[in-house]
Amino acid sequence: MCQGTECNGEPSSLQIHNRDGSEFRPFSNPGDWLCRTTDRAARNRASRVLSPLSHLWACLRYAARLASVLDEGDLGMTQHFRVAVLGAGMSGICMGVQLKKAGVNDFVILEKADSVGGTWRENTYPGVACDVPSHLYSFSFDLNPNWSHSYSSGGEIWGYCEEVSQKHDLKPHLRFGSAVENVKFADGCWTVDVAGGPTLTADIVVSGLGGLHLPNHADIEGLNTFEGAKFHTAQWDHEHDLKGRRVGIIGTGASAVQVLPAIADNVKQVTVFQRSAAWVFPRVASDIPDSRRSLFNSFPPLMRLYRWFLFALMDLLGVLSLRRNSFLSGRLKKVGLDHLEESVSDPELREKLTPDYTPGCKRRCIADDYWSTFNRDNVHLVTEAIDHVEPGGIRDASGTLHELDTIIEATGFCPFDITDYVNIEGRDGRTLRDVWKDKIETFRTIMVPGFPNFFLLLGPNSATGHTSALIMIESQVQYILKCLKLMERENMSHLDPAPDFVAKYNARLQRDMKGMVFSGGCNAWYTDAHDRNFTLWPYSAYRFLAELMSVKKTEFLQNR
Repeated sequence: MCQGTECNGEPSSLQIHNRDGSEFRPFSNPGDWLCRTTDRAARNRASRVLSPLSHLWACLRYAARLASVLDEGDLGMTQHFRVAVLGAGMSGICMGVQLKKAGVNDFVILEKADSVGGTWRENTYPGVACDVPSHLYSFSFDLNPNWSHSYSSGGEIWGYCEEVSQKHDLKPHLRFGSAVENVKFADGCWTVDVAGGPTLTADIVVSGLGGLHLPNHADIEGLNTFEGAKFHTAQWDHEHDLKGRRVGIIGTGASAVQVLPAIADNVKQVTVFQRSAAWVFPRVASDIPDSRRSLFNSFPPLMRLYRWFLFALMDLLGVLSLRRNSFLSGRLKKVGLDHLEESVSDPELREKLTPDYTPGCKRRCIADDYWSTFNRDNVHLVTEAIDHVEPGGIRDASGTLHELDTIIEATGFCPFDITDYVNIEGRDGRTLRDVWKDKIETFRTIMVPGFPNFFLLLGPNSATGHTSALIMIESQVQYILKCLKLMERENMSHLDPAPDFVAKYNARLQRDMKGMVFSGGCNAWYTDAHDRNFTLWPYSAYRFLAELMSVKKTEFLQNR
């Protein structure tokens, strides 16, 4: 473990340095001559008079010098923490709350933005909402009886994030405007460099940055030549008025499924450019009545019971539908096709919107009004590939030019892009980017060998397509807390997973992926060039909880 400098034998968590790297010390005081005089009697007599003045003088000089240093912008600070958490989204908030509950108060949460919320702060496009029932998309330690809708909007979830943060008093631990650039392991601890801010050190680093962070911009020839407005759904331009405009949407994934119905009424024309059709299932959304909110406020155990009912039902049905060619997989396909037939009357259009892969091979979308929006006269579907973009619009492979005023990229995110904007360096100078270059693997979805005391929340193979991500986050957080307790109990300075256990763990995951709907013959973003699924968890969420219930010392390299 690493600590700061020592003062009077006590470890300090704060070091102050001048710009040249030298340690900042206060100027000498009037009593310094006492240390040099050899007349003991004179020194004793003078010390009784000068000692209080000496301390006062030292304090005044120290304050003056410190003010001068601050005024000159000449202050460098290195502060040490037991735990540094990267990101203040759902993962970071959960980690912070549970650290406090466990009695670990020596931690910091570094957030690049000016507020908490993560995904729900960043994504503000029209129609943004959660595709998991509201009462399941909430923390088990902070259930919300006041959800207004069965599937909450992004804005309401963002508000929930802020409420949880305030309720559990995370403010003293939050550092906004702190974009992490480098994280390096050396001399037994981690050094964290913040853009434009002070460097800090930590025994343990927890990444709450998630696997989907940077927008995946469309790689299309001529896109930058377009003369109209263009933006990604995760970077929505709210200053741009879509009213009366000709809009093109590139992509048919989860964000497109929500954006299209939300803007169709307002635009002159919207053209959807589809590479592959999406499986869309009805969500039967509705406002939550006041009577139910009142009931849950009055009887919290009933709300908790309802939440666990949702979890058990969705987990059971979800995992049973994961097996390709299973009965439930077939039933799910029929539900989707029936929903499409009920929504779209034109047989030719319906054929174009019918997916040619197994439901679940790509992300399943939940919406009541996506397919029906294509019945509108001002909504058009283009299934020809995009050839290139011109100043006036998009030209498809057939040679047709689709004239547009605005282009919206609904093209998702770069999976596990954390290494694209944060340099993470473990033992022997190996970076996480290099380690994950050929294949992305972790131990128990949380740790990477060669990166001691570095933990990932919502890391590789921890996403599911059938339940709440918060279930997975809370399980991972509890595992990390158990790791901290193991280190304390066994007097271990760090934990580093043994490579042989990591290899066995990932071999099992990939073996069990075979036969799942994830291998349903589609070009999904969550598989790599070798068709290895590095994103999804192939089992039930209950099994995920069970596997993270305990920490085994034998699975880690031994150290003291």
